[in-house]
Amino acid sequence: MKTMKFNRVLWNYLVPSLRANHLPGKKRHNGGFTLTEILVSVVIAAIIMSGLMTLMVELLTSDARETARTETQREIQMALEYISADIREAVFVYDGNCLDGETDACEGGLFNSINVPNNSVPVLAFWKLEDLPDAVLNGPCAANQPPNNIPCLSRRTYSLIIYYLTTNEGSNTWSGMARLQRAAYRQFDSTGGINGDYVSPMDMSFETWPGPDAGNVTIPSPVTLVDFVEERSMMDLAGEGLSQINVAEIQVDCPPGYNLTPSDKTLSDHNFDGVRNFYACILDEVGRRSQQRSAGGTQPDTAFNQRVILFLRGNAAGKPGIRSANEGFMPAIQTQVLNRSVRQKSPRRF
Repeated sequence: MKTMKFNRVLWNYLVPSLRANHLPGKKRHNGGFTLTEILVSVVIAAIIMSGLMTLMVELLTSDARETARTETQREIQMALEYISADIREAVFVYDGNCLDGETDACEGGLFNSINVPNNSVPVLAFWKLEDLPDAVLNGPCAANQPPNNIPCLSRRTYSLIIYYLTTNEGSNTWSGMARLQRAAYRQFDSTGGINGDYVSPMDMSFETWPGPDAGNVTIPSPVTLVDFVEERSMMDLAGEGLSQINVAEIQVDCPPGYNLTPSDKTLSDHNFDGVRNFYACILDEVGRRSQQRSAGGTQPDTAFNQRVILFLRGNAAGKPGIRSANEGFMPAIQTQVLNRSVRQKSPRRF
């Protein structure tokens, strides 16, 4: 009975509904969106997605830019630390006037007596002592009959170290604006072979090396120490009008008593006029003595430890995320080095 009653109720409900939906002229209501609604939705969604994509691209570009600048800063800092360690072992560091022969003590000038790579300017040069190769120590020195030009007694020999700033114009290997290179002029190679063209600084003074009769000295090809160094001149940087560049950051001014290297003449001779992105200030002997006298000192004029202030400026242009040299520009990093040479030191009397 209950089932029959339920079926009768269901029938009474469905039949009128079906009849109503199939009556002639009766308008049916179908669910869905019109074409206009769909087009409006698509346009709104496109605008939102475009904004989100623009924001995401900008965030990724900003992250890549900051990463490139951070990496460049770290590389420049490591290069400066390497040069500083090199100078600490130096016996004699040339100043700018000595390198281009502007002083009477430096005949001819070192930079006028060496070969210089293309698109390069020599910036810094100094002599340091290096250990003799094992092949020399275990060979001629161990036989107790070495040639006269092998310093077996001291077990060390003098090497000339030169740093260059080289532009990367036309290079398919390097991505940065310029790079820092290092060359070493040694008496022996790593296998103990003797450099037949080696001119020892002990045959004369460091200032007058290589001497008037040596002619041009061939310096071995340099190796790159770091890429992504700024190459523009101070005038070009000052004219950029960048908010992050101010006059104080790009001025080149050594403290009193210090000598600038390379000199303006050296830069001009190698077509690097005004390029001061890698340079050094060297406290020369004259400046030191003048400072001592100004301070009322009475220390006699003897040899001294040279102080070197190094400056190196990087530019991340060429790395992912850096769209222009102005975005890659960064302030110069500075450090001060005191060499540990004992050359010509005189003990103080008490």
